Amino acid sequence: MSVIIPNQKKLDQTISNIKQAGKDKLHILADFDRTLTYSSVDGQKIPSIIAVLRNGQYLTSDYAKQAHTLFDKYHPIEIDPEISLEEKKEAMVEWWKVHNELLIKSGLSRKDLKSIVKSRGVKFREGVLEFLDYLNENSIPLVILSASGAGDAI
Repeated sequence: MSVIIPNQKKLDQTISNIKQAGKDKLHILADFDRTLTYSSVDGQKIPSIIAVLRNGQYLTSDYAKQAHTLFDKYHPIEIDPEISLEEKKEAMVEWWKVHNELLIKSGLSRKDLKSIVKSRGVKFREGVLEFLDYLNENSIPLVILSASGAGDAI
């Protein structure tokens, strides 16, 4: 694995600032699917939580079609470099709200989320559990963000 650091001076200053402020001023923000978890293992794609929900007979039969319709509407906005950041933010919040309403309408339940977690369909990246233990032992808060709508599973 390689890491590209486009501005070493800025990174060094950020690290220095974190050290000076101390761990009591630190919190970590992370995405879940494909950040804390693998996207593939041994060449096999690992589905996101929302993909497991969609493809595992958990939601109504029309969920996938409606979710793809939302994707087709909002994803082009998300990736269009000509659309302002403010307009994108507004559209992404709208997408998130509409998708969450769709999940609820399509039968999303805590029981299903627990079943997915127990099925081990989600695989943490190497080192994530140690990272989580380190944060816990040092009382460093972790905020996990996920647009999937499956926050309870996380």
